[in-house]
Amino acid sequence: MQVEDFIFKAGTATSEPPPPEGGIPRQWLPSFIRQPLRLFFFPFVLLDVAMQRVAKFLVPPPYKQMGKCKRRGNCCHYILIRKPKGILGRLFKFWNTQVNGFYLRSQDTYEYENHLVMVMGCRHLQGDGSCGSYTLRPMVCRKWPVIEAFGIPRVLKGCGYIATPRKKNKLHIAED
Repeated sequence: MQVEDFIFKAGTATSEPPPPEGGIPRQWLPSFIRQPLRLFFFPFVLLDVAMQRVAKFLVPPPYKQMGKCKRRGNCCHYILIRKPKGILGRLFKFWNTQVNGFYLRSQDTYEYENHLVMVMGCRHLQGDGSCGSYTLRPMVCRKWPVIEAFGIPRVLKGCGYIATPRKKNKLHIAED
């Protein structure tokens, strides 16, 4: 299966996908350790979000986010996270699986936009499509849908969000 297949599935799904083979793995890091870690880093996450807003104000992206979440939860079933290498890669995977609450949907890695990515799901997704950990959600969730300063916006079909172009640059050509 290719990443594009996951993205298509996530955009068109009308029901929850089956859990990964063997079921959703348990988090072995106890919550009395996970929650203080998340709370400790929360101010840094808020600072990062604030700086991103300042950057978007100073250099607006070419697209503007419109609409609102329909709470289908499809973006939470197939989360693409870049696969880093080495000891930092293991730490990154540990953080995402044990602290953030993601789980590997597949043991395979895929290539997407010239990067190797892991496909993960989120254990905090509730039955009504809302997040069970909304206040302390990870950055990947806070930034969704991704509307970059450069490039094409990433929005799942049917999620409720759309990306509309900002003012088009009009070239005025002087007539002789």
